[in-house]
Amino acid sequence: MAHKNNYALWLILLLATVLRVYGIADESLWIDEGQTVAYATKSFAGIIEYCARDVHPPLYLFIMRIWTDLFGISETALRMISAIFGVLAVYLTYKVGLRLMNRNGALLGSLFLAVSYMGINFSQEARSYTMLLCAILMSCHGLLKFIERQDKVNIAYYASAVALMLYTHTFTVFIILFHQIYYIVDWAGRRGERFKRFVNWVAVNVGALVLFGPWMYFLLKQVLAKLGGEGPGSWVMVPDHITAYRTFIQLAGGVLPLAVTVLAVLGFVIVKLIPALRERFSAPLEIPQGPRSVLFLSLWFLCAVVTPFAVSLVFSPIYVERYAIQFLPGFCMFLGMVMSGFSPLFLRSAAVGLFLTATAHGLWLYYTTYDKEQWREVAGFIAEEIKPGEAVVLSAPWIYEPFTYYFGDDGDPRIIQAFSHVDLRGETGKYDTIWLVQAHEFFSDPGGEVPALLAEDRLIKQHKDFKEGVRTNPILVHFQSIRATKYDAGRMQDYLRKGGEGSTTGASKASIVSGLADNLIIEKQHISQTGEHSFKTGPDSRLRYRFVQKNRAGEGAISFRILPEWKDEKIKRMLFMGKGPKWDKGSVFLELTPDNRLQAIFFKDGYSGMVQGPPTKLSKQWHTLSIVWERKKASIYLDGKQYAVAGLPKPFQPDFRTLHLGADHQNKFPAAAQYDDLMIFQAPLSVEQSARLHETGEGTPTYWYDLDLSGRRIAGNGQKGFVSGRDQFFTAVTPQTDSSGPKAGEISFTFIPDWSAGDGKQRVLLAFNGQDWNRGSMYLEKTPQDFLQLIRWENGNPSCVIGQEIKDWKKGRAHKISVSWNAGGIGITIDGKEQSGKCDPQSRSVFKSLSIGSSLGGELPAEGEYSSVVWGGMK
Repeated sequence: MAHKNNYALWLILLLATVLRVYGIADESLWIDEGQTVAYATKSFAGIIEYCARDVHPPLYLFIMRIWTDLFGISETALRMISAIFGVLAVYLTYKVGLRLMNRNGALLGSLFLAVSYMGINFSQEARSYTMLLCAILMSCHGLLKFIERQDKVNIAYYASAVALMLYTHTFTVFIILFHQIYYIVDWAGRRGERFKRFVNWVAVNVGALVLFGPWMYFLLKQVLAKLGGEGPGSWVMVPDHITAYRTFIQLAGGVLPLAVTVLAVLGFVIVKLIPALRERFSAPLEIPQGPRSVLFLSLWFLCAVVTPFAVSLVFSPIYVERYAIQFLPGFCMFLGMVMSGFSPLFLRSAAVGLFLTATAHGLWLYYTTYDKEQWREVAGFIAEEIKPGEAVVLSAPWIYEPFTYYFGDDGDPRIIQAFSHVDLRGETGKYDTIWLVQAHEFFSDPGGEVPALLAEDRLIKQHKDFKEGVRTNPILVHFQSIRATKYDAGRMQDYLRKGGEGSTTGASKASIVSGLADNLIIEKQHISQTGEHSFKTGPDSRLRYRFVQKNRAGEGAISFRILPEWKDEKIKRMLFMGKGPKWDKGSVFLELTPDNRLQAIFFKDGYSGMVQGPPTKLSKQWHTLSIVWERKKASIYLDGKQYAVAGLPKPFQPDFRTLHLGADHQNKFPAAAQYDDLMIFQAPLSVEQSARLHETGEGTPTYWYDLDLSGRRIAGNGQKGFVSGRDQFFTAVTPQTDSSGPKAGEISFTFIPDWSAGDGKQRVLLAFNGQDWNRGSMYLEKTPQDFLQLIRWENGNPSCVIGQEIKDWKKGRAHKISVSWNAGGIGITIDGKEQSGKCDPQSRSVFKSLSIGSSLGGELPAEGEYSSVVWGGMK
């Protein structure tokens, strides 16, 4: 029987070897493996210096330092030592299993580890995890031997194994916790030699600490830093139920093996609980009488998996799914013990066969799909495409090692790492063409600052996403998307135009207000121009000018032309993205859904709302798309007609930092098309304005991009636009203005009212709009009591009020008015009578816009004719 079992063990070890060596160099090194190469090739002193500030002890890198000296740093050489440790872990699982259960259970446990997806994956990775498995299994084996026989050999064996474990990985403190609890329970259950066994336990722990003493200071420092959410490793996210689920998925090797495991455990429990079934389908487990096997495996799971998970929830996140590998041998032994408890042989064989079949599916996925990032392919692509005089920018410093492992770094081309302390603008300024490599930017550059900076003076001319079209393993561990983008000479600013510039209808011969250019108009409704610098307003008139401010422009509406060139595929496409400081802060997306619905999604500080229309097919011709928002209402216009409208649960305020056509800020969800006339408005577009914009190109945006360099496009125009969404992508940094706005100035005009005093209405002739109606604003208004006042507001209270009664005003009679202001005071002249007043407190704010004939929202209309309107300048 023993001979057969040994023969079976050798077959299991052979299977484990084949599975761990097969295809070991097929995939690229990923980021953590790149770190291994970088530091394993340093001196021993350099390794100690690195590990002292990192989270990992130095033993593995010491071994790798010797290994790479002997066998080099090829992918096969770097990973082979992990494969060797992986096979050794299978053997040690059998040895530990023999002390916890019968031989069949121990053999099944080693078999399950031999074919384990998680075990094979980490056996083909140049990291310390399989060495960690061996150290944990040796310490468990040593503990069981020490409990059985407390002689000097077993004391030395266990103390050395614990020290070896601590020198391999910081997380093994949880394994030590498991050992402490298990030994105390065993000690408390014994009747004889309790004092001696207690002394021996203290001695063996002291011995382990002495052996680990040289590194104890650094371990305590690292643990405290992790618990405080600082230092390396503080990138770890707080785990949730998804993390817990994926932990079991990885331990089992996939959804199917996990399902089989659950069924096997349930079947085992049912058989053991029901006497009739137990008598027919249960085999004696033949568990050795000394060890408490179920307690041993349960404590192993609770301390190695549940405890760090709980610590992450209560204190600081430290738990990562792959750290559950500490319990992987225990999981396999537990499953082996359960399977060995079925009888007769055909039932046991069926259960084992079902689990192995389910596991085979996971292994087939492992060997036929990608599990690790494609740094080899990325480096090869850039090496083939890059030209002399071009540079490479890496979006995060920690991707340097895997990239340069394949690409090299001899100084030509120059590789620039986007460290926080690096002057990236200065470092890249001398290069016309830059290749940007992005990976893991969800942590390193979530706001997209690096691509935005490069896009300031360059155009995206080439782009490749190394996740597109790649079959990735659903049991993902290390695969992240990597993108290579070529920024070439040329400036998006060359396409930038001011408000009314390039309008197909031409500019007015005379501006409405002397001294204010018409391209500053952001709102104009029902205004009848009666002459030079003269116009008439009514009850629904709105006229608003923007003032140049030192902030990023963009509010009210967005419009652009598009000629689709994509294939008919049911995928999501990003037509436009106005991105704020973060993707979900001050941003707007316009998407085409897989079922051909246009939808605009708004993010103020998180999700603010969405407007979506019915299915529509964008034909292969030029279309005009507009997104309009006003307070809590949003609309989409297609070719000048309202396509969809919806309320917004939360008010939306944009804060655009970059603008994107044909993809999102990471060049994902491409929408290959020709684009033109991207316009940003500071006021909503009406139905009439949207129709005119589509038909004639007439409109007054704050700024716009003339992407065909041919002026405003009209409906049906067939000129070629800017192609985005395929090899090149439109990315523009929103323009920043030069002035801080008007802190002092004056305006004069003649006003002829369409009403007489005594009408009992409040009317606003001028509204200087600030941060809010009562913060940084000023109004020239008629009160219901027929008092014409100039009132300035600061911090929610009036800072100054001056004016005079106008009870003698008659309909159709002209009155000359002038208004002036500075930080310290205001002045008004009405029909030659001057008044002035000091402001307390003095104003530190500037006006954002000027409304003539009504308040900001169009309320309190003045209703009358303005003539000889002269803006006296801004200071």
